[in-house]
Amino acid sequence: MSKRIGFAGLGLMGSRMARNLLKKGFPTTVWNRTAERCEPLVKEGAKLARTPFELAEHSDVVVACVADPAAVERLVFAEDGLLGAARPGFRYLECSTVSPDTTRRVQAALREHGADALEAPVTGSKNGALNGTLLFMTGGETAVHEELLPVMMAMGTKAIHCGAMGQGSTVKLIGNSVISFMLEALCEGIVLGRKAGLSIETIVEVIQASGYASPYYAFKGAAIAKRDFEEHFAIDLLVKDQTLMLEQAAALQAPMPGLAAIREVFQAARAQGHGREDICAVVKALEKSAGL
Repeated sequence: MSKRIGFAGLGLMGSRMARNLLKKGFPTTVWNRTAERCEPLVKEGAKLARTPFELAEHSDVVVACVADPAAVERLVFAEDGLLGAARPGFRYLECSTVSPDTTRRVQAALREHGADALEAPVTGSKNGALNGTLLFMTGGETAVHEELLPVMMAMGTKAIHCGAMGQGSTVKLIGNSVISFMLEALCEGIVLGRKAGLSIETIVEVIQASGYASPYYAFKGAAIAKRDFEEHFAIDLLVKDQTLMLEQAAALQAPMPGLAAIREVFQAARAQGHGREDICAVVKALEKSAGL
């Protein structure tokens, strides 16, 4: 636990991840664009950084969990960004879900200062962040993956090295594309089933007894049945990830017609004011179209 950790981004996921680092004994400094979000962790023993530069200056490893590529750009490349404090041996662990091009650009800039980066987007939602059971998908040098494994295992239970920088982000975006399809299928089935007189519980029971069962269907199906749309993963953020995936698909000339269509359903949910609700609230857009 000798490495000093800086944590940037104390939202729904980051605040819980940073707390686990503190609990595991890592000396932790925190920064957030809205400084008030740092206060609970400071009361628990974290130090406060006023800027990303100061965060990096007082850390051996900076872990980032921010919203999008623009937030990464601000964190790293701004006048008071962490790049100015990068030095030989410094490490940057990118846990945000951003584009492969973003992570490669950050790594290249850090290497000019003798530092290095590892991308490590996560899955497991806010419960996984709270319980320290996240899965990390890493991209970068194998040696850096191994070096930062103790840091990741303070916040999760498994880290899969996917390849070079950019490939971890690609795998994460593929995963969120799969989630998009699963949730769209579940919600369309629930809406049709309800119109046919079936209960959500019956639909989910049959799904879970079948060859296409998944814990995800039980989790989201139960939430929809209870009308519990508290944020675990916001619709706004999934649309951001769908867009990043479609941009990469366009660059690689890989057709993704299904994801393109599904994104429009989630866009409709956003237009109806559900962007900050959990992704299973997309069912509301389908219900509205079906007259429920």
